[in-house]
Formats: sequence, C-alpha cells, structure tokens
Amino acid sequence: MQKDLFLIRHAESSHPRGVDDFDRPLNERGFAEAESAGKRLVKYGTPPQLLISSAAKRAFNTALIFSDQLGIPGHQVQPENMIYEARVSSLLSIVNHLPEDYNCVALFGHNPGISEFAGYLSDEYPDHIPTAGIIHLRFDSTWKSVSTGSGQIQWKSF
Repeated sequence: MQKDLFLIRHAESSHPRGVDDFDRPLNERGFAEAESAGKRLVKYGTPPQLLISSAAKRAFNTALIFSDQLGIPGHQVQPENMIYEARVSSLLSIVNHLPEDYNCVALFGHNPGISEFAGYLSDEYPDHIPTAGIIHLRFDSTWKSVSTGSGQIQWKSF
C-alpha cells in the first residue's frame, strides 16, 4: 500500500507586540505565499484527502488558504494542538495514528520540527524548509509502519 504525506511549513507571519507566539497572524506576504504554494500543490496533481494543521493561528490560516485552493471546505481542516512546537516523536505519533483509509495527507506545522521530521522520515535532511515550503514524501507501507528512513522525497516546492 502506498501513502503520500505532504509536510508544509506555515507561511510568513508577523510579530505584533503583545501577541503570544501561538496567536501570531500571517502577514501580507504570508497570505500571498500560502496562496501561491496552494496553487503549486494543485498543479502538482496529487491532492491530499485530509489536511491536519497546528492549531497555531499562522499555521491554521495557511491550511485554510490551501483548503480553498484545493476545493476542500475549511471546516474539514483538522486542528491538532500536538503539532505546535512538536518534536519528531510527536509528529511521528500523529502520522502513525492516521486512518488507513486516507492515502494522501497534508500536515501543516512549524520549524524546526517540520524540517527535522522530513529528514527523519527520508534520511535526507532538507536543512530548513522555508515559509510555505512543501515536501512530498511517499511510503510503501501503512501509516502505522511509517518510521525513520521509510519515506522517499518525491517533490519539494520552496
């Protein structure tokens, strides 16, 4: 069985004074980045069936912009608090518990965790996924079996 995972870093955010990191919004450039990246994913032609996002405002808003580009209703974007400031082990737990009936999933998160996770899964460390960057990994296994080095990078868009 083949599984496809898109790891997507949130688009650029602002740093308003007095706003907690979790609540930082996208800035103008971030909205444009997310829209452009969403369009690239649509053109790529492997649409995710499920979008899971950090519940942090900048990541969740990035996921909503992608959902609009992909024609997926925004209410179907699943927020996941564990993704915010997640380590590789937390991200792996999320992936290992994905429902097997989904063959293609997009996960929206933050650095350094999202970049480290891409390297962990593929043994090909991408250094630093920039804002609105996308990495497509493919696995010849179930979600439950995804582990270190089990994925192959198919496509990068940064």
